[in-house]
Amino acid sequence: MSSQLPSPSPSPWITQHAPAPKPAQNHALDLACGTGRHSFWLADHGWQVTALDRDLSKTDCAANPTINWQQADLETGTWPLGDQQFDLIVVVNYLHRPLFEHLRDAVRQGGFLIYETFMIGNAAFGRPRSPDFLLRPDELKDTFSDWTLLAHQQGPIYAHNGDEIRAIKQSIVAQKPSKT
Repeated sequence: MSSQLPSPSPSPWITQHAPAPKPAQNHALDLACGTGRHSFWLADHGWQVTALDRDLSKTDCAANPTINWQQADLETGTWPLGDQQFDLIVVVNYLHRPLFEHLRDAVRQGGFLIYETFMIGNAAFGRPRSPDFLLRPDELKDTFSDWTLLAHQQGPIYAHNGDEIRAIKQSIVAQKPSKT
């Protein structure tokens, strides 16, 4: 089933780095999914997707009924997904540091975390501006240092013309170790 992607299109970081799902390893979580742009993209590429956000009112959930849409506030202190685990977790433009441990637990052994959000320096280009919502240099890399780091970048994100800085971001692709 192919669904129409909402605007804007998915992040190039996600589309370039998301692994292809495997038959028994195809459960993905789009955490803080917003309008669902990554949820729709992942579902269109063979993932069984759980999409979670505190407000789904601006999301066209009916556009792809195979996606498991869940509404929950991630900042209440209660992890809404219990002990569910995923082969891939995607987080874009969202930071709530107390969730890091839940993310570590929610990725299956051998699974992947793709994380992209704003970092210190972004205030000069737009929101968010509060340090509470901006990563420190290398924070994601350091937080997941015991995982296999497959890709990492931090710094300016340029507009399509290549001249104008749109944001300052940090991104990782990390694989959780398999137990030996």
